[in-house]
Amino acid sequence: MPSDIGQHTIAARMLETNNRASGFDYLRLILSLSVILWHSYVLSEGRDAAHALSALLLVPVRSILICFFALSGFLVAGSLLRCKTLFMFLGLRVVRIVPALFLEVTLSALLLGPLVTTVPLASYFSSQEFHAYFLNIVGVIHYTLPGVFTSNPFPNVINGQLWTIPWELECYIALSLLALFGLVGRRYGFAVVLALIQAYFLARGLLRPDSAADFVPGQALIMAFLYGVAAYVYRDWLPHSLALCAAAVALSVGLLLWQKGALLAPLPLAYLTVYLGLLNPHKVALIRSGDYSYGLYLYGFPLQQLVAHFGPAYQHWWLNFGLATVLGFGIAYISWNYVELPASRLRPHLQALEQRYLQLRARLLSALGRPRAASSRCAPTP
Repeated sequence: MPSDIGQHTIAARMLETNNRASGFDYLRLILSLSVILWHSYVLSEGRDAAHALSALLLVPVRSILICFFALSGFLVAGSLLRCKTLFMFLGLRVVRIVPALFLEVTLSALLLGPLVTTVPLASYFSSQEFHAYFLNIVGVIHYTLPGVFTSNPFPNVINGQLWTIPWELECYIALSLLALFGLVGRRYGFAVVLALIQAYFLARGLLRPDSAADFVPGQALIMAFLYGVAAYVYRDWLPHSLALCAAAVALSVGLLLWQKGALLAPLPLAYLTVYLGLLNPHKVALIRSGDYSYGLYLYGFPLQQLVAHFGPAYQHWWLNFGLATVLGFGIAYISWNYVELPASRLRPHLQALEQRYLQLRARLLSALGRPRAASSRCAPTP
């Protein structure tokens, strides 16, 4: 490896920014707002109009969620390798995701739904559809509530953004299995597994006759996540290069213009995401005050449907985007400060439970006469 490249690797850039590059903060916010922007057209104009526009905006629209998952993979990989056990890693994921999701689902079912439903409240609360809606909290996605948003341009759906939650859970399961078998810290082994997964998803996608279902396939999100993990695993080798970033942009555009290309685009888009994330622009006050991306993502869709619910005068994409963004930031601020941030303070309790487990394991191994493992980390540092 040439020395000049070695001095400008992903790892070197992480050290330069003290592992706190603000680019990731900006990316999270921009991607969340991009989701709301795209949904503003879909929810104001309806499916047919959205399909027509998506053909014109194929590349940027398909890129949003792929970049989101790549960003998550890179950051989550760092969390994994800092944890001593999978219990701690998975516990941190639950603490980060579930409390805010629980509140959003509960508010949608108990507050939003009763306010706008067209069915009697007695029927609403006794409906199996209402009860099933709470399964969203555990990743079993249900989009509808009785009589809610039935006359909207995009009817009946309360929380269409949650379709990604099961795929996100699959990403965490896949990463946990890779860590359990020690593959995350083995560069060649990880590369082989990654190539096999990519080949399987690509073959499966190419054999599918229904190309319409491949606009942003869930398998592409998994690959984006895993390529984000790979960027972290190979951070000592992978250059942080503007030239590579430009090549990644060109390759991503070419792949995303091909209907099945979303299955290959996660590789260059993951590099683009990590490159941009490791830039370190000055943090404006909004970025310094908190991470509102998750709250915007969770509440954006229901708020946009609520705006569209008020009739044709409110069913313009620019008005929908403006109102939903203002309302979304307000709720995201509350979510961050009163739900997500307090939940993050559960970390010491998880660490205490983890420490007890490690102590019990050490005593058991000692009693059995077995030597203690050289390392208790859930995955060795690459």
